[in-house]
Amino acid sequence: MPDRRQSDSTSRWTSQPATCDASRQQSCFPHMTLVQTVVVLLILTQLCASQTLFEVRNPKHQKWPETEANRIYMSTARAIAAEFRLPQPIYARFTLILGTDENSADINARELRLKKWDTYFYAEGVLRLTFDQMLSSEAKMRLARRAVAESEATVNVDQARIASTPSPPSDPSPWPPSPVHGWAPYPRHWE
Repeated sequence: MPDRRQSDSTSRWTSQPATCDASRQQSCFPHMTLVQTVVVLLILTQLCASQTLFEVRNPKHQKWPETEANRIYMSTARAIAAEFRLPQPIYARFTLILGTDENSADINARELRLKKWDTYFYAEGVLRLTFDQMLSSEAKMRLARRAVAESEATVNVDQARIASTPSPPSDPSPWPPSPVHGWAPYPRHWE
């Protein structure tokens, strides 16, 4: 009989912590599943590991305002999304390189190069890099083809005027051309 009590008490103790843990978890995070919790933790870990939202190379160890750079990066994405009525902001992927010989944005290398920190050059560079990354290469080619096709389909005013002006008849008419049609005035042969 003592063995039986021991087995009953063991089963009670083993089942009770599982119930307590489950109830504690539900009360702490009632709407989050385990998968959602893991995803949130992974995102927070990644954000904590990298303080900036883009890569930075600073070989000369220049001082620069990291939090201001992040704010400008985020506000640029929101401003572009608002301007073009995008459903969500587009965040450019690029590398900020400080201490270069000149300020430039290399679209192909996805690099924003600054001699030293300059808020306006940085904001303009982020804007240019974001614009470039808004469309895929295929979408850019599609738009380029469309622009060329449209330009070939349109005519300028001079071409339209030439095409709509009737040419003089090839057979000489016995009657002189009428001034109403704008070819020539009637000759003065009544005098």
